[in-house]
Amino acid sequence: MKWVRGFLFLTIVGACRPGWAVEEPDVKIEFVGTERPSSFPSILWVHVTNASFTPLDLLDRVTASQLMIDGKPSVRSADASFGGPPGLPAVGSWTGCFLTDDYAPPITLGKHKVVLKLGSASSNEETVRWEVPLNWRKGTLETRMKEVQDLAAHLKKGLPRTCVEQWLTVRDGGVEESDQVRYFLEPQIKVIVPYSRDEVSGPVKVYQEAHLKD
Repeated sequence: MKWVRGFLFLTIVGACRPGWAVEEPDVKIEFVGTERPSSFPSILWVHVTNASFTPLDLLDRVTASQLMIDGKPSVRSADASFGGPPGLPAVGSWTGCFLTDDYAPPITLGKHKVVLKLGSASSNEETVRWEVPLNWRKGTLETRMKEVQDLAAHLKKGLPRTCVEQWLTVRDGGVEESDQVRYFLEPQIKVIVPYSRDEVSGPVKVYQEAHLKD
């Protein structure tokens, strides 16, 4: 059995040597957002898994990434920010969100089929119906409340906090529980999101209340 163990050892070591072909990562996407027109535009939830025994340069791939919209490329803007890690370790993974506004030409109104390309790797195909974001100030407190509740219902378990905070950008003041974050939205709406390891971990609560100042 010694020769078997030796063969396996050399195979694993050889796979990690520079110059060997790197296995393409597995890329999965899904759009997160409301089905109805809203002031909260949909974002792209991205899952990247590096099943290879060699590290993966994630930043370079993201910088050069493309959205294939109905088969036509939309290129990531040079000034688009990326809050993820520069690379993934062997057999590592990352999940986060991309804004479609970071790609040009932009996605247009209507129904589209979208694929994300990271280098030579392509994601699954997702279908999205793109709408112009609404100006909530033209509605009422009741319509504003409904659209916030609609968004809250789509904040799925496992969604990273960095994704949630693409929409919920203002923290409320005062004391809050250690395992949740309370956000404020104009005119007088609070959203409480529970987190575990910086991922949504349960139902999101929405209610009316004035902004608390620290």
